[in-house]
Amino acid sequence: MIASAETRAGTARGVSAAAPPGVQTTASLRTAPDARSFLYQWLLLLIARSPGLTGALVLTLDSGGALVPAAMWPDAIGDISELAGPTQRCVDEGQDVVHPLPDGPRGSARQVLASPVFSDDKLVAAIVLVVQRASAEAISRILADLQWGAGWIDALQRQRLSQAQISGLARSQQALDMLAVLAAHDKVDDACAAMAAELARISACERVAIGLVTGKRLRLTALSQAAWFERRSAMAVQFETAMSEAVEQRAVLSWPSSTGADPGLIVNAHHALATALASEAAVLTVPIVAGTRAVGAVTWQLPPDRLTADFISQAEALAVVLAPLLARLADQSRWWAGKGPAALQRGWAGLRDPRRPGFAVASVAALLVLAAISLIPTTYRVPARAALEGQVQRVIAAPFEGFIVEAPARAGQTVTRGTLLARLDDRDLKLEQQRLNAELSQAEKKRDDALSRHDRAELAVLSAQVAETDARLGQVEERLLRTRIEAPFDGVLVSGDLSQQIGAPIEQGKTLFELAPLTGFRVALKVDERDVRAVAPGQGGHLVLSGMAGEPLAFTVRHVSVAGVEDGQNMFRVEADIAPAANSTTTKDQRLRPGMEGVGKIDATEQHPLLWIWTHRFVDWLRITTWRYLP
Repeated sequence: MIASAETRAGTARGVSAAAPPGVQTTASLRTAPDARSFLYQWLLLLIARSPGLTGALVLTLDSGGALVPAAMWPDAIGDISELAGPTQRCVDEGQDVVHPLPDGPRGSARQVLASPVFSDDKLVAAIVLVVQRASAEAISRILADLQWGAGWIDALQRQRLSQAQISGLARSQQALDMLAVLAAHDKVDDACAAMAAELARISACERVAIGLVTGKRLRLTALSQAAWFERRSAMAVQFETAMSEAVEQRAVLSWPSSTGADPGLIVNAHHALATALASEAAVLTVPIVAGTRAVGAVTWQLPPDRLTADFISQAEALAVVLAPLLARLADQSRWWAGKGPAALQRGWAGLRDPRRPGFAVASVAALLVLAAISLIPTTYRVPARAALEGQVQRVIAAPFEGFIVEAPARAGQTVTRGTLLARLDDRDLKLEQQRLNAELSQAEKKRDDALSRHDRAELAVLSAQVAETDARLGQVEERLLRTRIEAPFDGVLVSGDLSQQIGAPIEQGKTLFELAPLTGFRVALKVDERDVRAVAPGQGGHLVLSGMAGEPLAFTVRHVSVAGVEDGQNMFRVEADIAPAANSTTTKDQRLRPGMEGVGKIDATEQHPLLWIWTHRFVDWLRITTWRYLP
């Protein structure tokens, strides 16, 4: 708890003054430049108020928790080992101790007064006074002065604690700001560039460089005040060498070396870097280590007077805080060196973890499923877009030129035989019919008159005219019958809608309607040229229509036609017949309609594993691409 006598005496000689105490006031305490001067001024003030003191000593806690002299009077106090016992006793008991000492060299009686000083119930100092033996009343007065004066030491301790807390809060704020800068970026290079710029700003340094470990090599990633730099330049190489020097030794390196640095550390690269940067420049490198893994390093270029122990401590704290997040960003940016191995390691650890049996069971099940889809063959079915067509499709064309008067039917309607689909204008034909009837009557009268006169020559001519007029009349009457366009059989109109063309002229032979019967259907499939090699006539398959998703229809391939380009792809038309059982069942309730679309799958003759079925198109594409670009 209390340091050795030699240490205490040496420390006290460095902080005490040889001058005897004069008239002291509390103003001298307020103007003290540091803690040691404050304690010495306080000690002189105490001595001035307490006559009869022959020696005084103030002990404070060092970083290791031991009491060491912080102020002493007089400088020639000599050996203080005889004060150790009373001091240790007051510290252990936590109360004032009055202990007699052996008589001095001139036979003077002496006493030791030791008093502990507490701040928030914690020991912060001890005050030891050597006085001439006095009455109990004088001793009580001196101890009372000590208790009153201890408030200054308590205030000093609280001020130092407050300053430490403020400094810690400032460092924590800087660390949080840097974490926010890193978290705002997804790519490690962008994060390092922002981090270098922010570090240069908050530390007011001339330059900050950040390097990351990639494999077995450290690479310079970012340089403040430089959006771009040449990675092979001499400066970049020197920065990387200095960072590698710090990372390999796992130590904070600087040039010039800081006070208390290990003299066995190698700083040759830092010396060379500082010399190359400026004649009077200091260089500090702090390695970034996450656990046992070296992530990278940060190098500061700053003036020599800025290279203090507090700055180095702050830089080390930032490196410790930023290391995990920077390591994660670096792993996320490298798949083969980061994400992949990390995922494999986590998976292997999960398999061996007895606390996670579910993970092991799921992994084994996944491996079995993968083996099954890779090794067990199954039926290979060729997928294709499919559409339903009628086995017979009748085209109803315009019988002659005319005008549309009525069109009650349109595409999609189911019609029976004789249903009126459309009607053409027949007014001109009826007028023509009346004119021909009149001509026919006149010709017949003339023929009858020639017959009564037995004029054979004229009879022959008039008979021919009657026959001609009768034929023309029959033609007109036939056209009148064909003005009513009717359904030739029961079925569904596949195409045709004249309801928006009433009164419009039509040309002879123009397609007006397409009619398909409901008694039989066929399937038209569009097979990709990459799969057509597995399709042949006679193969079976199933069709699922969009309107009948839950009822697959069986079919048999009848014909493989020629290819055609659709949507930039070469597609083969494959015709198939619906199985009779399915055809009769579905047509009974008239759910099938020509033009219905869906997805068909043709059962190929060979069998393949599921993995081959899912990946063969990609493999074929890779083969053809490789063949295309190989010399």
